[in-house]
Amino acid sequence: MPPSSTSPSVSIVIPCFNEQGFIKPCLTSLLDGVYPHDKIEIILVDGGSTDNTLKEVGSLEGKPFNITIIHNPKKITPAAMNIGIEAASNDIIMWCGAHALYDSNYVSISIKTLLETNCASVGGVISPIAKTITGNAIAVATTHQFGIGNAKYRYSTRRQSVDTVFGGCFTKTSVEKIGGFDEKWIRNQDFEFNYRLRKHIGKIILEPTIRCNYYCRETIHSLSKQYFQYGYWRCKTSLKHPGSMSFRQLIPVALNLGLIASAILILIGGNATSVGFVLPVVYMTANLAASAHLSIKNKSASLITRLPFIFPSIHISWGAGFLFSAASHYWDKIRNTIIGNG
Repeated sequence: MPPSSTSPSVSIVIPCFNEQGFIKPCLTSLLDGVYPHDKIEIILVDGGSTDNTLKEVGSLEGKPFNITIIHNPKKITPAAMNIGIEAASNDIIMWCGAHALYDSNYVSISIKTLLETNCASVGGVISPIAKTITGNAIAVATTHQFGIGNAKYRYSTRRQSVDTVFGGCFTKTSVEKIGGFDEKWIRNQDFEFNYRLRKHIGKIILEPTIRCNYYCRETIHSLSKQYFQYGYWRCKTSLKHPGSMSFRQLIPVALNLGLIASAILILIGGNATSVGFVLPVVYMTANLAASAHLSIKNKSASLITRLPFIFPSIHISWGAGFLFSAASHYWDKIRNTIIGNG
């Protein structure tokens, strides 16, 4: 990157809530970066943390960064982003998560790529890290294509145009043109936001040399809850933007519908029973094969005892969330029609 005198200024917006175990390492990783410190302002948008998050931030006073803390009364990420972007004093904006650790050149390469490609937004590859054995297995599952399909921001090795990225580096001008973040989107706000950027501004570029580590879920229960919410809100995004749905996101939906149909055929009995077992057997065979492959590849016996449960948790939870969201949407439409006609 050019010296400080010619480097563009950037505002880094970080939404947070009760992040006492993560916020200091996150900020420290940014502080240790190579981008000129006098060209960076950090805007921490806090949703009313009740732990020691703000004390942890305060312990960094005197460091060579301008860190501003702003209150987020709505306590949700899209509202935090809108608050932070509005307060930003620079046109270049970076969206960073508090649960991540950023490479030393994360900021510099992001800005360089944004300027040289003239794209709508740029992001990099994220690598999950964990603190427990189960968390490590979840990290492995969420970087494998059997677990997450072709979500390229989790494993790609070449620069390319993609549908979404983790966080992102974009301009305040672009955000204002598309009306900011939709604050009705509790989850999937990144995909919905990036869809509008692609539609109205330009390409979303994935640059694999932009890298960070993020802390993934540590239990199968929390993972299932997370992916159920992902599927639920992804359905809402597809209903709002029908053109945003991709083939890979239809697969867990089809899996759930297929398993439901399989259960019905098994319950019916007779000749239908054998047909009903086809999909469950095929899926579990693929599941066990992927789990065994990753266990051998990573030389970890603990993976083979956990991955066969983690993969279905991702797939079934995501698909169930999507289907529940779709059912709720159409039931509300039917109910409103009946009430209206009544």
